[in-house]
Amino acid sequence: MKTTCYFLLALFLGMYCNAQDIEELPTQPWEELVEMNADKKNPIRKWGDSINVSIEGLYKTSDSLVISKIVKKLDSITETTVIDFTKAKDVYKNYLKIKFLDKYVKDDDNRYRTIYSKNWFNTDKTYYGGELYIYVMEGTDLEVREKLESKIAKMLVGGNFAQPNALKKRESIFNPLGIVSNSKGALNTGDVSIIKEVYKKSFEDRMQQATQQFSYVLDRLEHDKIITRDKSLWWIKNPIAVIFLPALILVLFFIFLISKLKKTIHLKIKNESLRFAVLSFVILLFAAIVIIFCVSFFDFLTIPDDWSKVPIIRKDTVISTAAALIPLFPLLFLFRFIEFKIQKSSQNIFVKTILVFLSTGVLPFLCVAIIFFFTVSGKGNIQGGYTTLSQIFLFLMSVASLRALISYFIFKERNLIIENETKLSHLRELKSKAELKSLQSQINPHFLYNALNSIASLAPIDANKTQKMAHSLSDLFKYSINRKGKKMSTIKDEIDMVTSYLDIEKIRFGNRLQFDIEVDETLLNHEIPLFLVQPLVENAVKHGVSQNEGEGNISLNIEKEANQLVISVSDNGPDFPEGLVSGHGLQTVYDLLRLSYGDKAAINWTNSPAKVISITIPDTI
Repeated sequence: MKTTCYFLLALFLGMYCNAQDIEELPTQPWEELVEMNADKKNPIRKWGDSINVSIEGLYKTSDSLVISKIVKKLDSITETTVIDFTKAKDVYKNYLKIKFLDKYVKDDDNRYRTIYSKNWFNTDKTYYGGELYIYVMEGTDLEVREKLESKIAKMLVGGNFAQPNALKKRESIFNPLGIVSNSKGALNTGDVSIIKEVYKKSFEDRMQQATQQFSYVLDRLEHDKIITRDKSLWWIKNPIAVIFLPALILVLFFIFLISKLKKTIHLKIKNESLRFAVLSFVILLFAAIVIIFCVSFFDFLTIPDDWSKVPIIRKDTVISTAAALIPLFPLLFLFRFIEFKIQKSSQNIFVKTILVFLSTGVLPFLCVAIIFFFTVSGKGNIQGGYTTLSQIFLFLMSVASLRALISYFIFKERNLIIENETKLSHLRELKSKAELKSLQSQINPHFLYNALNSIASLAPIDANKTQKMAHSLSDLFKYSINRKGKKMSTIKDEIDMVTSYLDIEKIRFGNRLQFDIEVDETLLNHEIPLFLVQPLVENAVKHGVSQNEGEGNISLNIEKEANQLVISVSDNGPDFPEGLVSGHGLQTVYDLLRLSYGDKAAINWTNSPAKVISITIPDTI
């Protein structure tokens, strides 16, 4: 246990220190880069390892010289890309052509412009070509040079600042069209720093780090998008409040369905593992529906771009939710197995609490860590992943600590309950033993009274019946007296006692009572608790045959099924009521079964297809 604790402590400290070793990126220009890359339709794009700049059309020698100087300046700030000015016109790879025209140029929206540019890119977001069209550029030579420099520089990096924040931004070539821009002036230091970072080595890895470090930029963008969409709509500004009530109703409805389904599953499916599998699948399915509902409607309410065209239920949400929940299905079985082991492993509360902590915190974290190392490790810079993993570790440890604390008090309470139940059980045992001794030492006074009255009434009429009834009553007394203080008896002796009892009752009821006894002969010497069978037969006589006006039939059957003995008593009297308990003379039987077999014995009754009460007990105690 100490080794495990030391290992977890070392693992946590290692991850924490590793996360601290990550160099924090400067706020500028990385905040702006995160903002530019947040636009999924137009993220940051750049050129490959080279750019071949050429000029065509109606240009002057001075134009060529100006462009040559601009190219040299831009080449000095692009670390990973070589920008070269060439006079060749047959370049078809990594080309940037500057064309001087004698007329206006049409953009993609068929609008006439004096200057216009466009780039072409591959599927990996890398530019492979671009063209800058120039009709006229007014101003002094310096102004023209600065304007041309800004236009070419903008073609090096794709992407813009977000539209909602653009009005608050500084002058920049990366501002969207229609927003204040420095494209008519000199290239400022902020834009130069952006270009430098984009063309540095390991930009993609640093971009991932920046996305985590400056995640508040993304949150701010989402907030600005909601406000920009329509400030007058309350449900746009408060999507969670709109979703909460329907989601709560949906969750309560699913809880109701699960409770009903759970009862049906317990009745239809006997295998416990299969019951757990079906119930877990249904719960995960309902959880997926709730998650998809909440996420989809939240996105529908908050996405500002073409929101009217966004479907309420999106495929990507369904796929991602399913991918996240499917692995939970086998993990639930693992956690269930561990919980069972915890319950049975030890009676020590502290040990059980430690096991709960390990199963709640350590095991899930190990699963997450394994998935992380197999899916993320080796794919670029994973420092940000280690930070996230450390945060997950802290979260799981917090949840595990809370659950362990709660479990400790639950275990403590259970122990107190078990202790109290043990005391009560001991008291019930003493009471049952007292009743058992009373039953062993005397015959039911009411039965004895009836038997003696029957003997007295038969004496002057039928001497033989009187003698037989007296002998049977004597046998009952002998059975009780000879076994005083004993707890067990053979099935043969129990059957003899029941036969004597039925002989007495038959004399009372005459032909109204008929009985049949069938016993597996191999079980005659098998021991069962004393007075276990007689109360069942007495119950059949007292509440069955005696209620019939016609002939009453009682059948006693004792047989072996698998590793259990089944003792069944049937009669043709009135049906058992639903609440068959001690009121029908069976409390002694309940106590005998509980004291002798614990929860391994069972008593059952049914009214169809025949009225039968049966006891199932193990063949050995």
